[in-house]
Amino acid sequence: MRAAIGLCIALAACSAPAAGTEPDPGVADAQIDPDAAPDAAVTPGELRGVWITRFSYTTRVQLEAIIDRAAAANFNAVFVQIRGEGDAYYRSAREPWAKRLTGTLGRDPGWDPLQVAIDRAHGHGMQLHAYFNVLSAWSAATAVPQAEGTTQHALRTNPSWLAVIANGTSTDTEYRWFSPGIPAVRAHIVATATDLLANYAVDGLHLDRIRMPGTAYSKDAITVATYDAARATTPSLTWADFMRAQIDQLVAELHAAVVATRPTAILSAAVWGIYDRLPGCTTSQGFADYFQDSLGWLDAGTMDALVPMIYWSIEPGACTDWTALLDSFTTRRGSRHIWAGMNALDDSAWDFSQVRARVHRARDVAQGVVVYASAYLDADPARWSAFPGTAVEPGVFFEPAAVPAMSWK
Repeated sequence: MRAAIGLCIALAACSAPAAGTEPDPGVADAQIDPDAAPDAAVTPGELRGVWITRFSYTTRVQLEAIIDRAAAANFNAVFVQIRGEGDAYYRSAREPWAKRLTGTLGRDPGWDPLQVAIDRAHGHGMQLHAYFNVLSAWSAATAVPQAEGTTQHALRTNPSWLAVIANGTSTDTEYRWFSPGIPAVRAHIVATATDLLANYAVDGLHLDRIRMPGTAYSKDAITVATYDAARATTPSLTWADFMRAQIDQLVAELHAAVVATRPTAILSAAVWGIYDRLPGCTTSQGFADYFQDSLGWLDAGTMDALVPMIYWSIEPGACTDWTALLDSFTTRRGSRHIWAGMNALDDSAWDFSQVRARVHRARDVAQGVVVYASAYLDADPARWSAFPGTAVEPGVFFEPAAVPAMSWK
């Protein structure tokens, strides 16, 4: 997935299916059969979400129109990106207005994307989830500029907050990242989220980039000193376990902020689509490669719902088979929710038979789906209309549906 499209898994980092890999037991039954179940048959209560990235809008008219199209297609939740790289697409007391809105970091665009999205979504009876990039700090390609106004970017005022490798630099080609091992970084992110939750009637806080770009990060001085001190007490502590614990702590602190500030809001996270690789495979994996113990957050009760970004096709036996990867999350979800993440495209092409099959499978094992992304659906209006279909040929979202209840909320 191209970085410029927004919330994505870097597919180049996930290797192709390993040659000779045996089909995973039980996956063979997942062959696509568009006639296996009538599209109009809907299990009561399922989340139907779509990601709207910051690259999809710069004006109020554009944002409202996307939400209108989602509502017309019987989606019941929109995930609107309002923090991308330590900036804000809303009136933040802590971070500068996003440069994309006006061309100048910190310049007030004269409208509030988050409030507009809330009003439009609620007007349609839809949920609005504030999609919040957590640890991506700034584009790797440019220096952090001076912001207009008094609120500066956190990396400009605190350059030591940068996540680095052992030589003190950041080599990731997409973003500079905040270091989760620095207590001040965690405090800033939690305070930023708390400010948002206190001032906007969001239905959920949706985390993305809640990980590191690789296992070599973050060797900044504060994090390394904390690790060394921890090892003095627990000599067996590994770097990977320590770094996962830093991100786990940030998630727990964000969860506490939600509970304290807007307890009815849902905390969800878009997470790496492979928690740990399927047997016999050599793909990337979120737990080992990016310090992301997403299933551990469910076990700890610090996350309401995971959205695994499984941006591949249903392909039984493949190391990236959508069905097998979804099952690897749903069988370990406990009492919390899994909303199945999917790409609207397959190998860069629109194939609604794949979308239909994924929705039907999600109805068997998950509590909903989230589609990446509105920009792909906007490429052809017929893609939106395929979801509800028609009375003659009902689609997978032909009947409206309520979002599923969460008994613990």
